[in-house]
Amino acid sequence: MDVKITGELSEGETGGSDKFGLLIRHYRRLRNYSLKDLENASGGSVSAGYIHRLESGERNSPSIKKIIALGKALRIPSNVLVATLLYELDEEEKPFSLSEVLIQNSYFLGSGMLNAEKKQLLIRIVEHIDHAEWSPKSKMKEMYQRFRSWLMILNRRSIEQ
Repeated sequence: MDVKITGELSEGETGGSDKFGLLIRHYRRLRNYSLKDLENASGGSVSAGYIHRLESGERNSPSIKKIIALGKALRIPSNVLVATLLYELDEEEKPFSLSEVLIQNSYFLGSGMLNAEKKQLLIRIVEHIDHAEWSPKSKMKEMYQRFRSWLMILNRRSIEQ
């Protein structure tokens, strides 16, 4: 990978991961920032239009200066952003299923960490959705009711603890 003297990563050299824009969008929404809010939080270093192009994948090689500004504004370590930008899945590397990701990591629900029981329930929800028939003939109302009841159980258990 070549890095220009200006700090701009060469387009096409890194290939830029599509995960970078997704990560920016995720944290922007998590912080309840509009594109303009994020521009302001970055001190004007990154325009709302540029952020939009990053999120949509039109741009995928921001300068180091922009990465640092976005990291500070979104309260994400810059090294996480850089790693996400540069990460490419090796051919031998198999992507994880969502269930595997849920099993291998820790998560918050509301103000508390998910315990093993809640995590298992969340995995059951994800697997149920994954195996559901997604067609106009499917029983969406039944699935919605089941999903809602699972969420109520998760919330009730997090309140009890």
